[in-house]
Amino acid sequence: MTEALAHLINDAGPLAPLYYVLSFVLTALLPFIPTPLVAALGGAALGTVPAVLYGLVGMALGGFVALNLSRRIGRPLILRLVSPKAWAEWEVLVGIRSLWLWGVIFFVLNVDFAVVAAGLSRLPLRQLWLTAMIARFPWLLVSAWFGEVLFVSDTVMLLALFGLVGGMVAFQKLRPRFRHWLVRWAPPPDPHADDADRR
Repeated sequence: MTEALAHLINDAGPLAPLYYVLSFVLTALLPFIPTPLVAALGGAALGTVPAVLYGLVGMALGGFVALNLSRRIGRPLILRLVSPKAWAEWEVLVGIRSLWLWGVIFFVLNVDFAVVAAGLSRLPLRQLWLTAMIARFPWLLVSAWFGEVLFVSDTVMLLALFGLVGGMVAFQKLRPRFRHWLVRWAPPPDPHADDADRR
């Protein structure tokens, strides 16, 4: 299976980097697709260094798309995409006005849904975009290397998936504590902030 997915990029010939870059934009439009998986497939197909370099372009475009769609279309669309309970949890976080805390969120979660949620905050989009790029770069680097070195067989991939599932289970157990920590350290929202000058 991994070989087939990697060949999908390889068989594109000169267009392979373009397909790889556009895959990051796809993850921004469909936030449930994990970006590390895309980077790992790029590492398997292109090698670590090209996957990281092209991945930076893709991640930059994907972040731009996610933040702008969130800011321009905003809350009505998000309310249709997520459950009220999930939105209630995120609504506490989108009031966070600290780039440092958003950087922690981007690094720990590393999903485009977190970037979309950040776009609903009042922070300037350029600063959020740069924060997301810096915080997510280590994941891009490790995922691309992982793809080149370890995505060599379906057996290795299955072992990696078992590890990923274990990590997700552990994260689900720790998620309430993590969210409580973020909310506790979040500065109170500024009631006088104007949305117009934050765009």
